[in-house]
Amino acid sequence: MPFTPRVSRVWSLKGRRGQRFIEAPGDNRKVYGFGLVDWRNGWFDGRIATGRTADVFCDQVRAAVARSKARGRVAMIMADNLKTHTAHGSLLVRSMLTDLSDQLSLVYTPAYDPDANRIEWLWRISRRIVTHNHHRTDFEVLRASARTHFETLSQSPDDLLRHIGSPFAPDKHPTQSQALAA
Repeated sequence: MPFTPRVSRVWSLKGRRGQRFIEAPGDNRKVYGFGLVDWRNGWFDGRIATGRTADVFCDQVRAAVARSKARGRVAMIMADNLKTHTAHGSLLVRSMLTDLSDQLSLVYTPAYDPDANRIEWLWRISRRIVTHNHHRTDFEVLRASARTHFETLSQSPDDLLRHIGSPFAPDKHPTQSQALAA
């Protein structure tokens, strides 16, 4: 979620050497969203961090494992092959996988494959709602918008399930028999 616009130069008649720099408002600070979704019931754990670091990923995985353990289940988590999500790329992840080997099954999907990793569908919506075509004068306002969005997702599991295309998402419009049963 970058705070600055992407434009930094424009073309001029003199070619590449003649490009002029344009002052862009803001700065280059960024925040990254991490998310974990239970695609059966819409439970969502959204976190914001200053970088794509393994510690945030490990904290989320441990929270999901604790949730599954409390329900008497083994946690099965799908993650992309981002270096900070793999045992090969992070000592912290390697240690976590060793500690939780009997309580966790971690499945890796290809990077940026929205069909294999449905949370990518959620990020499309999150970017549209939080960052695209929104002008903010302060970085903290952007961060607050992201937090508010994550809280909204947590409070509306049915909508979240629809966003990720879960087969467990309730129909938006109940059938006549469902309406009569209610």
